Order: sequence, then C-alpha cells, then structure tokens
Amino acid sequence: MKIAIAGFGALGSRLGVKLQKAGHEVTGIDGWPAHIAAINTNGLTVVHDDLPPKKYFVPVVTPKEVTGEFDLIILLTKTPQLDRMLTDIAPIITKKTQLLVLSNGLGNIEVIEKHVARNQILAGVTLWTSTLVKPGEIHTTGSGSIKLQAIGNADAAPVAAALNEAGLNVEITQDVLTAIWHKAGINSVLNPLSVLLNANIAEFGTAGNGMDLALQILDEIQKVGATQGVKVDITGIMNDLTNLLKPENAGNHYPSMYQDIQNGKRTEIDFLNGFFAKIGRQEHIDTPFNALITALVHAKEDIERVKLAKKQETFEI
Repeated sequence: MKIAIAGFGALGSRLGVKLQKAGHEVTGIDGWPAHIAAINTNGLTVVHDDLPPKKYFVPVVTPKEVTGEFDLIILLTKTPQLDRMLTDIAPIITKKTQLLVLSNGLGNIEVIEKHVARNQILAGVTLWTSTLVKPGEIHTTGSGSIKLQAIGNADAAPVAAALNEAGLNVEITQDVLTAIWHKAGINSVLNPLSVLLNANIAEFGTAGNGMDLALQILDEIQKVGATQGVKVDITGIMNDLTNLLKPENAGNHYPSMYQDIQNGKRTEIDFLNGFFAKIGRQEHIDTPFNALITALVHAKEDIERVKLAKKQETFEI
C-alpha cells in the first residue's frame, strides 16, 4: 500500500519503519523542521532495546509540501493539532483514501468527520510505544498491538492485513469506542503522572501509592463513562497498567506527554484527564482528581516552556 503517516514523531517513525520493512511505500508528514532535515539528510536512527543503532531512510515532508495520492493515511497528530493537519493535507485526500486515527485522547473522530465521509474513517488504539530522543533518532522497546474499527461501512480488513504484514498485531473490533476509552484511561494515568513525578513507566511503578492514584483517576473516569453509555473496565485497565510496568514491555518508556513537556510543547491533557473533568462538570459528576491533574499539567507546561525560552532565545512561548 501507499501509506502516509501524519505526525511522524516518535510513534509515527516506529510504525513507518515497520511498514516500510514490510514492503509498503511510506511517506512521513511532520511539522518539525529539525526532525525532517535530520531524517532526510542522515536517515532515521532507531535504537531498539539494547541492540546496536540502525538507520532507515523514509522520506519526510511538511503538511503543505506533501503531494500525490495515498491508499491510507495514519493520523498520529496530537488532537489539538488534528484539524489543522487535515486542512493542510486536504489535497492528498481522495474519496478512496482511508484515514486511520491512532492519536491518543478523545474527540478525534468528530474532528475527522468534518473533513471526510464516515466510510473513509478507521478509528483505533495502539499500545506500541516509542521515544523521540533527538531530531532523527528514536528509541524503542518491547512490542505492542492495535485495535481498529471502521466507523462507517468501509472494509477494515485490507488495512488490518497490511499492518499485520508489518507485525503490528492488529485486531479488528466492533466496539472501538470502549477500546478508545480503555486506552484513554491508561494514558490518563501514565502520561500525566510520568510528568508530575518525573518518572518513566517502570519508575512510576515503584511508587508505593502509584496504583492508589491510578484507582482514584479511573474511578472518576468510570463514573463519567456511565453517563455516556461507555463501560469502563477498571480491572482490565489496572491489569494492562501492571503489564506495562515491566521493562520488557514498556517499563523503560517515557510517555508522549513527558516527551512533549521536555520539548516545550503543549500537551493533550485537555483531551485526556481534562476531557473527563469537562464531561463530569456537564453531567454533575465530581472529578476532583482529574481536574487537579489537568491544572497541574498545564502549570508544568508553562514552567517548562519558560525555562526552555530562557535557554533558547529563538524559542517562542
């Protein structure tokens, strides 16, 4: 297949390499000039676990530079930037193009529906991880999986087969919304707490009260979910969290929100804990933990961006 990956950061780069190795024609789309230049000049460096670094050459362009037609566009853009990304790449989206959104957070499907017909949309969740160490270099660990579903009446099987050729462990589900909320629950624990505790996933697991904090967050999410007709399986999420703590899975990984904070970027907190707090207010459900975490992460964003601005005169707050 001819595949574009919109949001060619840490995870986009990992998926892009795996898809290219499986024989698919892959183009990365990203908005970070330094990352684009590094990959196009010297290739993408991938360090997996303790193995020696490997170089891969995947073409990467900006959203306004990309041309051609694609069978599949994988969307990994952060939710706050998704509408802008879809607007910029509109010329490459035909009526035959399928769009698979794997971005974290909630509200992505509604954004995509403003740009394409429902029968072009595939929604999914992924447990693959990756860390962007510097422009043009990612570190990966463990394995992962993807669950996806066609939102309209499109056939998801060809896309699932193509991704499975690349070893991405794809499963087609008929209840992707539950899976998305499940993943959002995981991310609403690991992402903000990694930021606030300055820890990777395994280090978070060493906190004596870490799982107690997780349960407080998830209990609120479960109550909010019930008002939306979504059953949130706290036991299932806690089991997944326990598995992710292991170094052979994702324990050595720093979640994407942690990476965003370190790079001076705005996070997706409003589409994770902030989303649940917002729905809670609308439905008169108390969500003090999610509301506090949202406020603290926003404060952390501001502090780290000011620090970075002092170090880099060209950095814009």
